[in-house]
Amino acid sequence: MALLVAGATAAPEWEKVSDKGGVVVERRPVPGSSIYEVRATAQSSLLPAAIFETLWKHREYPEFVPHLKRLDVLSEDDDEHVTYEQVTVPLLTDRDYVVRLRKHVDPGAQRYEIQFNSTNDAGPPPDRQHVRVQRIKGSWLVVPSVDGKGSIVRYDVLTEPGGSIPAWITNRAQREAVAALVHAVLKRAQDSIGPELRSSSSR
Repeated sequence: MALLVAGATAAPEWEKVSDKGGVVVERRPVPGSSIYEVRATAQSSLLPAAIFETLWKHREYPEFVPHLKRLDVLSEDDDEHVTYEQVTVPLLTDRDYVVRLRKHVDPGAQRYEIQFNSTNDAGPPPDRQHVRVQRIKGSWLVVPSVDGKGSIVRYDVLTEPGGSIPAWITNRAQREAVAALVHAVLKRAQDSIGPELRSSSSR
């Protein structure tokens, strides 16, 4: 009986949907929703601290994150940021949302995690120029690669964009968006770091 209960409550398996440019994208169904949760995984020669440094500099995101047209940091401390963001959506009404991001760092293990959730009540009210995204949930995880000379980066996200976008369009767009975002973050980290945060193999 215990095995049956465990099997019934286990999370659905991830399904690989693309593997391009060094980024593997997977998806899995979400009970009660037609929108998939999406995951992008990549390897980098950079050390985990270098990638995390880029990820936690939210004020710089409009300089390199695809489709992000505005980001306001509403509050910040050492372990938590709250941001209001606006994104462009080709051929559709632009979206906006507020997210709370919390970091969890284990320097000894070189493990860096950022968890984020929508928190729209903490930001400005909806306006007529944007559709408010009601649900965003996900995380970034950066850990050392198996050989210890670089990093493995994983980005998980579930977004329900609101409005009347068909689910199949949303799922396809998110699959492409997560890969583009991971590529952008890794390029930004590569362009921004000093030699002390590069892996020994890249020196």
